[in-house]
Amino acid sequence: MEDGEIVDQFVSLVNPQMAIDPYVTKLTGITNKMVRTAPKFYELAKRLVKITEGTTFVAHNIGFDYRVFQQEFEQLGFDYHRATLDTIPYCERIFPDWENYGLKTVAKKLGLVNSARHRAEGDARLTADLLRILLQKDRDSYLDKVFVSKSASEQRNPFKEQVKNLQNKVGIYYIYDEAGEPIYIGSSKDLQNSVNRHFVADNKLALALQADAHRLEVEHIGNEAIAQIQYKRTVDAQRPMYNNTKKRSFLNFGLFTEPKKSAMVEYVRVYPIRHKAPQFYFEGPKALYEFLQRVMMNEALDPFTFLLDKDREHYFKHTKNLQWKAKSKELPLSRLREYLFPQEGTLIGPGRKDNEKCAILIEGGRILGYTYFYLATDGVNRAQLKKRMVDIEHDAYCAGIIHHFYSKGYLKLLE
Repeated sequence: MEDGEIVDQFVSLVNPQMAIDPYVTKLTGITNKMVRTAPKFYELAKRLVKITEGTTFVAHNIGFDYRVFQQEFEQLGFDYHRATLDTIPYCERIFPDWENYGLKTVAKKLGLVNSARHRAEGDARLTADLLRILLQKDRDSYLDKVFVSKSASEQRNPFKEQVKNLQNKVGIYYIYDEAGEPIYIGSSKDLQNSVNRHFVADNKLALALQADAHRLEVEHIGNEAIAQIQYKRTVDAQRPMYNNTKKRSFLNFGLFTEPKKSAMVEYVRVYPIRHKAPQFYFEGPKALYEFLQRVMMNEALDPFTFLLDKDREHYFKHTKNLQWKAKSKELPLSRLREYLFPQEGTLIGPGRKDNEKCAILIEGGRILGYTYFYLATDGVNRAQLKKRMVDIEHDAYCAGIIHHFYSKGYLKLLE
């Protein structure tokens, strides 16, 4: 779009080179047959770079669409970056009293028609219509202020050069004040983007952080699991003034066991984590209940006794309808822990460089520590890895992080 008019467009199905999830087919109407002869992403990449060059990438909930673009280009070895504009906060600024700002609600409120909901072209054209309205109503030139703010923030970002080579690098960063005290600690999958975002924001908290920021230190870890473990430990120990106390944890749901005897679990409860620490940590209820289903099925536990009424209702909502014959009424707490990850061995995942691996050593169901090695040249000598590893103090949160990334396939057991 230029001056409110569409001057160029590109619409295409894409062959994802994998089967489409039935849920997605139901939602979009796109079938495997429809994409079988469609071009693959790399065949469209040059056109996509050209049509978006020198433009602002606009989307309703920019985080999803822009992240997909970046991930696809990353697999091709291309660093895709564009100026971005999210129409959701723009809507919030222009229409502050609406109950929500989903695209369906916004279209209904403004009388806009989406001829192809949940399809890229329909949603994109609706977003273009929405952007026209927002620009017309923006008598205070809010959009101009956003760009002025971004330009000014880039000039006042003292760490721009320091992080310019840290795109898509995983690690932890520390922002210090003039007295050398840490005022903010962050964990990120894209260190460059996360650091720079602090100097693009113009809310009161961000401006205060910008004023106090004096020095930056970056720890390139390369592995998300280790980064999350070390981030939580460091923030809990340092408690920097600008870190939100509610966002210190990556895992926010807990499994609480109710032991009948000291080592036997009679039933479990599921709660969001607030004050009391659980025995097991999870990212959300879906992952937690799927974990419980696997345990109950393998151990022949009865969901109607192992889960209490409220949890039972949520369990059936979040899991597939699988049935088995119940034989047990309880199980040892130690046995429940065995389902988190392999109790002995070495888990490996991405390292800090392309050919480097991160090794996480486990003994007796406890995480000992981590180190890095090159599989092609170093081989795998567990004794040597153990000597040079960085120790990790094992606890329930640490175990929860390793379980999360192991269950996702990000960490794999080294045979």
